[in-house]
Amino acid sequence: MGTGAAKTKSREKSSKFAKTMRNHRKDAGNSLYRLAKAPLSSCMTVLVIAAALLLPSLLFSLNSNLASLLAGFENNARIVLYLTAATEDARAMEVSESLLTYNDIDLAEFVSKEDALRDFSNAAGFTELLAGLDENPLPSTIVITPNMSSLDGLDSLAATLEAMPEVDLVQVDSLWLRRLAAISDLIGLIARTLGLIVILSLCFIVGNTVRLHIENRKEEIKVIKLVGGTHSYIARPFLYTGLFYGILGGILASILQASVFLGFSDAISVIATLYSNSFELPLLTPVTVIFLTISGGLVGWLAAVIAGYRHIGAINP
Repeated sequence: MGTGAAKTKSREKSSKFAKTMRNHRKDAGNSLYRLAKAPLSSCMTVLVIAAALLLPSLLFSLNSNLASLLAGFENNARIVLYLTAATEDARAMEVSESLLTYNDIDLAEFVSKEDALRDFSNAAGFTELLAGLDENPLPSTIVITPNMSSLDGLDSLAATLEAMPEVDLVQVDSLWLRRLAAISDLIGLIARTLGLIVILSLCFIVGNTVRLHIENRKEEIKVIKLVGGTHSYIARPFLYTGLFYGILGGILASILQASVFLGFSDAISVIATLYSNSFELPLLTPVTVIFLTISGGLVGWLAAVIAGYRHIGAINP
């Protein structure tokens, strides 16, 4: 007896769930149909949502790619030790070899005065002029390749190396990396701020659109309330309307972003080549499409919830 009652209760739950899903599919289909019946206004709303999502998305993508580019530059950072004039080559070689025992150093290459002068004269084209010098003005150097990517770690290592008695000067080309990192942080801050502003703006835009949909069906809503329709039942189609607006806006925003990146790809490639880097902006990644689609859908749904229940509750049968 207990088993039969449990089976009956389970079937009732399954039947109720199936009925609920059918109602949801029906409401979703009706919402799409109503959007398709007004293509101009629907397209304008979707375009506004896409344009609003586009700018913070561009900044987030730019900041993400800039961070990866910065990491690549940091991994290629070099520290140059200029040795004192009194340091002989034999001692300099010993220092270079001892530096390899440091955990933070991958490579230490000794460059003698003669090699430095020869490389400079070949690169600058002053071979004959420099050959007439009575004395080599260039110091011996040790070029170090660290195995760290932290700028603070590079500065700490440079301070340690500068304390060595054989070292006259330490050069770390990190200033421009710090500037690039500061720019990346600023872009990230702007992107987050714009993202918050965009969410608030989209809530207003979608909410106002949903309000117009509710006003257009005001008499129908009054009838549904008279026959006992709940606010949740009445609001469901409008929630799907906001959700579809947001999803379509997110998809269009990802396509627009790909178009923007495509238009700037040549200029970015030229800049990357100047820095001996093969950096390329991805046109349309699945992550971007999924992120913008979900973000747009959530914002559209949230705005529809806020506006839908508020305006439906204000309608009296």
